[in-house]
Amino acid sequence: MTVLLVDTSCELGGAQRSLLELATALQVRTLSVQAAVPAGALTEALHLVGVPVQLIPTVRLHRSLHPRVLPEIARFFAARTALARAIRAVRPEIIHANGLIPALLAVNVRAQCPVLWHVRDLNMPNAAVRYLARRVDRIVAISDAVVQRLAETVPTRLRHKIQLVCNGIDTAHFEPGDRAAARRRFQLPADAPLVGMVAHLVPWKRHDSFLELAAAIHQTRADVRFVMAGRDLFHDHPQWCAQLERQVATAGLSEAIVWMRDLNDVAPLLPALDVLVHPAAAEPFGRVLCEAMAAGIPVVAADNAGPGSIVPDGVAGYLVAPGDASAFAQQTLRLLDRLEASRLMGTAARQHVLANFDMARTVAEIHALYNELLGSGARK
Repeated sequence: MTVLLVDTSCELGGAQRSLLELATALQVRTLSVQAAVPAGALTEALHLVGVPVQLIPTVRLHRSLHPRVLPEIARFFAARTALARAIRAVRPEIIHANGLIPALLAVNVRAQCPVLWHVRDLNMPNAAVRYLARRVDRIVAISDAVVQRLAETVPTRLRHKIQLVCNGIDTAHFEPGDRAAARRRFQLPADAPLVGMVAHLVPWKRHDSFLELAAAIHQTRADVRFVMAGRDLFHDHPQWCAQLERQVATAGLSEAIVWMRDLNDVAPLLPALDVLVHPAAAEPFGRVLCEAMAAGIPVVAADNAGPGSIVPDGVAGYLVAPGDASAFAQQTLRLLDRLEASRLMGTAARQHVLANFDMARTVAEIHALYNELLGSGARK
């Protein structure tokens, strides 16, 4: 079986890391896996794991009247041409489109094979969702929240195409580690309680809420230190980054915050943390929560969308109302003040991820879906 994975991002965001891990694991199952992706970090990572790449242009479509809209539309048509060329070269039996734009490309090249649309977003134009639902063969949703989002938009007669396949992670990569060694590696305080947030610097991740809880904790626990790891991946949000810097200064947190804007792999950092906080309220899944829990770190997350179905409240950490910085601070302090209970939660968190979110399960379900698509012999 030959599968062509399609993505239009040159960077390694969460969706692309999931695609990379999926491609790596699918090869173990003796599938012929190739990718059509832009030149950049994703291509380099695919080459390292032995996945052949057909190059297509980067495409990022903006919903507003952004100055880059017209050039991006031109890129879309160039990418469609490049993808058609890649399909002719690879002759795939299945096209696996990783996201909305790749799916739009795939259904417009008139390929004579099934197209699977892997949905990793909540914020999608309804018209595009309905359009794709009519034209793809299967829709894979990464979480219950994404299933619900699709079900609200996809016509009833097409909802049979939607299938839940929860995201998985490489649990062998995200393991509990030596706390002291991790702190030495990143030059972090050896003994201070350490609370972290790992997310790209985009507004919807709610770094401002993280800084609000940091300020609240700092008032009563001046010994606590905070790590913010992530960057503005596409340099789209310089004003947001500047706002966060002002917020740090205004709250008097300059000495308490450690910024890490160039960290490509968070696995070595996670064992250094005592708690991971994830305040994003519109998170389709919450991959970093699984990564932290796999590393044995308890978490505090917004009880909404993806995180609400990932984190067992009171077992692997705590779920709190979205946007409630006071509640986030309270539950974070609860973990910091009860270290032995927190360690037990970390152990339970890892067991939960191993049982429910290991990449092996995700790959088995995706492979079974490929077989079903080919076995049915039916198009839309």
